[in-house]
Amino acid sequence: MAASMFYGRLVAVATFRNHRPRTAQRAAAQVLGSSGLFNNHGLQVQQQQQRNLSLHEYMSMELLQEAGVSIPKGYVAKSPDEAYAIAKKLGSKDVVIKAQVLAGGRGKGTFESGLKGGVKIVFSPEEAKAVSSQMIGKKLFTKQTGEKGRICNQVLVCERKYPRREYYFAITMERSFQGPVLIGSSHGGVNIEDVAAETPEAIIKEPIDIEEGIKKEQALHFSC
Repeated sequence: MAASMFYGRLVAVATFRNHRPRTAQRAAAQVLGSSGLFNNHGLQVQQQQQRNLSLHEYMSMELLQEAGVSIPKGYVAKSPDEAYAIAKKLGSKDVVIKAQVLAGGRGKGTFESGLKGGVKIVFSPEEAKAVSSQMIGKKLFTKQTGEKGRICNQVLVCERKYPRREYYFAITMERSFQGPVLIGSSHGGVNIEDVAAETPEAIIKEPIDIEEGIKKEQALHFSC
């Protein structure tokens, strides 16, 4: 799961500063970096607005957990040895190794190491170490990354869950509406791009007034 919301860079940084510091928020602020409004000489420089605020999956999961949403138990590993230790700590018969790369289509991607897929199920701490060694420090190539690929510096090692049904849910900022829009689908969150292209009617959109917030009737309509 990765969460990608379209906000201005400066607005996002200001939002983080106005709230009580939290682990996920601090990590997200580090991803955003400083605003860079002034150069080393103190002179103001022109800024080009960046509308992408992309959080790694584990950051999004931390925010959900802080909001009271149940998530699979897991931890981030930055080395194969850490992945081994985490898998052993979880004590589950099977765990999931998920490459933390800011790109869609990880499951169908390919690493420069030759490993197929950025989301793998393993059945022992030893296997977790072996698989993560083919991810960490290696480039992952997906449809979104193109030939350049993106380096994987860490993996999420978490317990495996068996969902009865999968849904897709996201909140994005829509330019034409100039406000947030809820996006959802009962077709699950895997390969959602293909769902949007082949069966666009399966994607539900609900514009939200940024001043009034979401209304009860909108939430009920969206959930149905």
